[in-house]
Amino acid sequence: MSHAPSAAPQRAAVTAPILVAWLCGLVLALEGYDFASVAYAAPSLIDAWHVAPVVFTGIFTAGNVGLLFGALIAGPLGDRIGRKPVLTGCVAVFGLFSLLSAYASGPDALLWLRFATGLGLGGGVPLAIALATDHAPPEQSGKLLILMSSGVSIGNVIGGLAASWIVRHLGWPAIFGVGGVLPLVVALVLLVWLPASDAHRAEAPVGGRLAALFGAGLAPSTLALWAMNLLNLLNNYLILLWLPAVLHAAGVAPARAILAATAYALGTILGAFGTAPVVDRMGMETVLTWVLALGVVSLLAIGVLNPPYLLLVGIVTLAGIGVGGCQHGINALSGRVYPGPIRSTGAGWATGAGRVGTILGPLLGGAMVAAGWSGRDILAAAAIPALGVMLSMIALGVAQRRRAAA
Repeated sequence: MSHAPSAAPQRAAVTAPILVAWLCGLVLALEGYDFASVAYAAPSLIDAWHVAPVVFTGIFTAGNVGLLFGALIAGPLGDRIGRKPVLTGCVAVFGLFSLLSAYASGPDALLWLRFATGLGLGGGVPLAIALATDHAPPEQSGKLLILMSSGVSIGNVIGGLAASWIVRHLGWPAIFGVGGVLPLVVALVLLVWLPASDAHRAEAPVGGRLAALFGAGLAPSTLALWAMNLLNLLNNYLILLWLPAVLHAAGVAPARAILAATAYALGTILGAFGTAPVVDRMGMETVLTWVLALGVVSLLAIGVLNPPYLLLVGIVTLAGIGVGGCQHGINALSGRVYPGPIRSTGAGWATGAGRVGTILGPLLGGAMVAAGWSGRDILAAAAIPALGVMLSMIALGVAQRRRAAA
């Protein structure tokens, strides 16, 4: 008997996970650009508006408050009405308000526009992770999810390089303009090409989806995921958002300050591509624990060595591998830990816990800047939460092994 009739479904089964990963990775790349766009624009805005760097503490914080509420709302909504429509709506929202940020007349206006942009940005990561996990083959889910999640860092790097050129030739409004037009176009692409998922159609757990994150032996894993998301995103946002302004205040030109922050984002990509090929074979928690240790050592080295600019850029790249690069694995774990009916809720609330870190990170950085801390001291202090992330990863591995054994 001919097997030809089964060829098309088999090709579709192979193609769907790849297509979802590519489209979701594209969304996250745009998010990566928009996450950092305000930091890329900050040095030029400081000069244009004649304000002190500490003024941006409130602007950074407002955007991250929006990210927090966006994640907490969009995650459960994706489990209720479907991942695809909610993800598409989030992309359209952050595109629209990023575009409007190009017309900000001062710090107060930009603060509210970044809050609204954050509402859309907050839903992107958990919904993309949940949707990609729904489609990914179990034996390759770790690799596929990490590579897809690296879109955030790719957007940071490409955005940093682009912003360095844009700010010199077109001015700071164009940084936000690019971050607004592209997502609006991609939202239309998602409507046409992004496959939907039926995982959310399963019966809702007794007691509600949020309560289910702590049922069936999931409580230790949920708490560990929340802790590592909070601490790691605190570190990422402290470094990514404050490094350009801190270096500029120390006398570094805006373009070179942006490039130094871009080196950190480049490290996060190297970390993702270095861990993705081995996590499914060696165990994600084990691999990420060792890479996180590299991040701790790199951040401490900045404080001990007091390196000149070029060496600082190299060590910051290693810190990006060990700290920022592991966030992609943490994102993947948020999808793998939870079953389909609560996957978007679990990823959304884990990301929401991380958004608390994105709020605390800029506030902590602002307090350090106001107290007169140098960029070297700020980065060295970041080794403390990095160590906390490593310990939380160890705890998650123990919890998952015990749950599997039970």
